[in-house]
Amino acid sequence: MPTTHRSRRGWGAVRRLPSGRWQAKWPNPDTRLLTPAPQTYPTKAAADRWLSHKRVDLERGRAVDDRAAGRPLADWWPGYLTFIQGRCRPSTIANYEHAWRLRIAPWFGTTAVRHIKASSVEEWLAAMTASGASASKVIEAHGVLKRVLDRPVRDGVLAANPCATRRGALPRRPTTERPVLSPAQVEQLAAHMRRDDDRLLVRTQAYTGLRIGEALALQRDDIDAPSRTIRIQRSVDGTTVVGPTKTHASRTVTMPTRLAAALASHLTQTSGEWVFPNRSGGLRRYRTFRRDSWDPAARAAGMTVTPHDLRATCASLLIDAGASIEDVQTQLGHQDPITTLALYARVRPGRADALADKMDALIAEVS
Repeated sequence: MPTTHRSRRGWGAVRRLPSGRWQAKWPNPDTRLLTPAPQTYPTKAAADRWLSHKRVDLERGRAVDDRAAGRPLADWWPGYLTFIQGRCRPSTIANYEHAWRLRIAPWFGTTAVRHIKASSVEEWLAAMTASGASASKVIEAHGVLKRVLDRPVRDGVLAANPCATRRGALPRRPTTERPVLSPAQVEQLAAHMRRDDDRLLVRTQAYTGLRIGEALALQRDDIDAPSRTIRIQRSVDGTTVVGPTKTHASRTVTMPTRLAAALASHLTQTSGEWVFPNRSGGLRRYRTFRRDSWDPAARAAGMTVTPHDLRATCASLLIDAGASIEDVQTQLGHQDPITTLALYARVRPGRADALADKMDALIAEVS
């Protein structure tokens, strides 16, 4: 049997195995034992170099768990999934699971995390884009991969997240100018709704800025018609799962007098828990609302609009009425005023001419 040769050194140990290759062992401060390197080396010099690098990493606080780094990425997915289940909406979790199953696991699932390099992530992103994946899907999948890899980084298994060290920008989502309706167009759209409560739902969204999930989750006690306020404290996802609002914060919005009177009348003529229920009195599904009411009404009105466009409509109407950006931010429930400015505070068609006329009047005062 071949002899195993050991080499003593000041830090760690190196020995020659029966196979002829060399093994390095480093003193693990956590276990106080000599821990083998994750691989063997063809020469003693190569094993010595690995030990030297390991010692420098330990002294600089950059050491990683080499054995755990040999585990596949899939080992970190269950922990991440458990973490988000108590923090994200069911629809968001479903999207992340879809990204993992279809885009991440087939490419990286069985790969040891130490072998996932920045260049690997760059190749993966390029392959997704070449396959025709939309910018939104690519950005979403990259975000999931980055957060899964954050776990071994925090656990001291990886020194850095390859998603953070990669080069190149992510694809940009195409920007589409969404419509902003005038009050006349809001009423035109409402008039084509098949149900009276759907007409009221359109007006409620347009004149309060509620998200469609927030509107469908309204309960009777949320409406205070005498004070013209609506308390928004929950939302429903694409199915019938009720949870917190998008920002996990409650807010109270004030509504126009005419809308408050219409909601008060509606509640006196109906019973049940939900303000805008389905035909059986239960929680209404967004997709059912789109299919049975919204989409047919939009086509009949000759409009290419979604329920979310009514939030931009509300923002523009509030600004026309003299509201500040901070006022609009509070009404819409945004955490950041930049979101309000970038996505919702748009000028309605025809409004630009009126603003230009006002500017002419101001100029005339000094000319």
